[in-house]
Amino acid sequence: MNYLDLWFADRPRPNSVRLKQGISVTGRRVKQFGQRTEFGIVEITVDPAEEFSVVDNVPWRNALEALGVVWPQCVVFGVLDVLMSAEVGPLYKIRITLDDAAYHDVDSSENAFREAGRDAGRKIIEAANRGRLILHT
Repeated sequence: MNYLDLWFADRPRPNSVRLKQGISVTGRRVKQFGQRTEFGIVEITVDPAEEFSVVDNVPWRNALEALGVVWPQCVVFGVLDVLMSAEVGPLYKIRITLDDAAYHDVDSSENAFREAGRDAGRKIIEAANRGRLILHT
């Protein structure tokens, strides 16, 4: 699936800033809304690449899909929501590897995983800025 084209559907595609090296982060969404909780945790590695790609190594993929989660699209879109609007510039010449995910049979949802993806995206940008890992091209 071409996630980047889907994310860009009605948007122009600007030039991408580049990563100097890989970054691994954990994105979390554990939020209580009264009686309801949203739960999703993802472990992600991003590496520099010539074009955008996604590798799904999550062993629980079938269980997540059985919960009604559109896996891994919700996580990837959450990451892109942040990386494409980063202050340093859009970051999409990367390979995203979904290393692991934690879920709950009742409290996990597509929105929980998209928010976990956004959290991961924020952590990627923070780590890249802290380590001066962004190259402007």
